[in-house]
Amino acid sequence: MKLWRWAGAALIAAALGAGAYVGAARAGWLRPDEGDMRARYATPASRFITVDGQALHVVDEGPHRADVPVVMLVHGSFASVHMWDGWAAGLKDRYRVIRFDRPGMGLSGPQPQGLYNGDAEAALIAALARQMDLPPFVLVGTSSAGEGVAHYAAQHPEALRGLVLANIAAGPLKPAPHFTPWFKAVLAFDGLLGGHHIPAMWGGILRMNYADPARVSPELAREWAELNNRAQGWPRHFGKAPPFSGTPADLAAITTPTLVLWSDRDPEVPLAKDGRQTLERLGAKDKAMAVVKDCGHMMPLECPQASLASVQAFLGRISR
Repeated sequence: MKLWRWAGAALIAAALGAGAYVGAARAGWLRPDEGDMRARYATPASRFITVDGQALHVVDEGPHRADVPVVMLVHGSFASVHMWDGWAAGLKDRYRVIRFDRPGMGLSGPQPQGLYNGDAEAALIAALARQMDLPPFVLVGTSSAGEGVAHYAAQHPEALRGLVLANIAAGPLKPAPHFTPWFKAVLAFDGLLGGHHIPAMWGGILRMNYADPARVSPELAREWAELNNRAQGWPRHFGKAPPFSGTPADLAAITTPTLVLWSDRDPEVPLAKDGRQTLERLGAKDKAMAVVKDCGHMMPLECPQASLASVQAFLGRISR
């Protein structure tokens, strides 16, 4: 009988604890402190600036000389500048490397109009390039950043020396996720939290997008949870057009020398579909594809060195 009493008491305590956690999360009490987030995730090269009303976290590294090519890196959905840590470390000795947290992500603020689409992100890239007075530069976009990056490249060929499109969507997506029973339970609990998300949810998302799920560490899942919980309650509007619906036309209009960089085990935008279509739809005469083996959708995170090798060769060629 004592065992049953202890088990019942434990269940009641767990239910009360879970209820308190849900209530605190929904009330916004668990949102991380901004000072703590900056102390933890800003870099020595971090700058916090305002670009056309957008509060933006920018990391600007490498030589600032007129003879040094500039490379701008734009990360994927729900990521941050830290998605590019491996690439930046390999590039900043020879290039000026600029990366920023996209609106509503990382340490940047919300988009002023709550608008999150390719048009808004292309306009932000243009405004940032003007404000930083950049010469023609190399633009890199991965995953969902491909929508804004491709739109910018189609609109501003004179501003670019080169373009890298990595694991982007070649057109509108039709996601077909396959969730395990455990992850369905995680999502069910996470859905009660009013926009706050637990590390288990982000860990599951990351593992589904890695070729080797064992590479996803608890620290990485915690980083994604903390940085994304900053945005709890921020308004988001995606416009009338479905995401990536304009990308095929943008790809056809691109004339900049382009490297199409793809993972061979990307479950979100498979090489056989989106990779090949991106290459085929590109209007650039100077275009090539490089495939990264044994890598998933989160290429710069999971396979930084393997994916960077082809990029360095491309940068060297177009710089000459």
